[in-house]
Formats: sequence, structure tokens, C-alpha cells
Amino acid sequence: MNTEIILFLISSITLTLMPGPDILFVISQSISKNRLTGVLISLGLCSGLLIHTIFLVFGLSSIISNNYFIFQLFSSFYLLLLMLQEINLLPNIYSSRSNFNFNSPYLKGLIMNLINPKVILFFIAFFPAFLFSNTLDVKIQFAILGLIFFTQALMIFISVSYLSERIFNLFNISSKSSKISFIKTLIYLLIIVLIWLD
Repeated sequence: MNTEIILFLISSITLTLMPGPDILFVISQSISKNRLTGVLISLGLCSGLLIHTIFLVFGLSSIISNNYFIFQLFSSFYLLLLMLQEINLLPNIYSSRSNFNFNSPYLKGLIMNLINPKVILFFIAFFPAFLFSNTLDVKIQFAILGLIFFTQALMIFISVSYLSERIFNLFNISSKSSKISFIKTLIYLLIIVLIWLD
């Protein structure tokens, strides 16, 4: 395997495993709801990675990077609403009468990823450093790197969804009230991380 691709894979796994809003949200939802919810959110988040890859390949990423502040403001507002909803400080922000289920875990993950301008800016800065061929078209190389990033992120997020219950049990928390308190603590941590990253 090409050295650049191996380094890209290692770097991608390291970055995906770093504590951030996405992985913390997957953990909190897997614990507070169930594993399937965590898996669906993971699928939504990683579907967003594929769309960002398409943006990068076809040069549409400039639309986001040129309007970074607007996207960042909307992204932060949306994520904070989700977090406040999770700790019962806000009612459900979606209408149950809608013909389209905006409350689906998959769609939550997808929206979280798509409205986060840091993802595409990360792709723009990160991917060119790992171009691995002098003959293959750059767009094709970006597409390949995007698929690699998608695959490892999906595997990690789904693994986290399944392992989160075991991680939770390490804290020896058994009562329902203690469980709720733990989840709220995790959500507060997620809010702090979100604010700190902004």
C-alpha cells in the first residue's frame, strides 16, 4: 500500500478518535437511547462526510469556506439546541406533525455534519497533504481519500455505539437517576467542547 495512504489512514483514525462533538454525541445517544440510535447517528454523520467529499472533488467547497461565519453560526446554534433539548432545558425542536421525520437519528447526524464548516475546511487543508500519485487526477485522489476517511470514521463511530454501554458500565452506575445524571454530565461536557472549539 502507498506510504501516503497508510499515513493518511493513521492520521484519520487518530483524528476521529479525538474527543469532539460528533463522537461525544454518538456516545450520549447510544447510552441515553439505545445502540441503534447511536448507529443511525453514525450513519448520518458519515453520510455527511461523503457529501463533503463530493463538494471537495467538484470545487463546491469554496461556497462554504467563503461563507464560513454564517455556516459556523448556524452550526453552533443547531448543536446547542440539540444539547439543551437532551438535558430537557428545551422542548423538542422538531414538529411531530411534519410529513418528514426531522427527528430521525440519521437525519440529526447528517445535518450535524453538513452544517459544520470545519469539516470541509479540514478536508481542504488535510487531503492535499496526502496526495499519493503523480499521474492520477487530483479529483480521483480526493475521492479515494474521502472514501477511506468515510470508511474508518463509520467503523469507529459504529464501534463506539456498540461499546458505549460497556464503557458506561465501567462507572458501575445502576440506578436510573444516576444514569440520567451521568448522561447530563456528558451532555454538559459536549456543550463545553462545542463552545471551546468555536
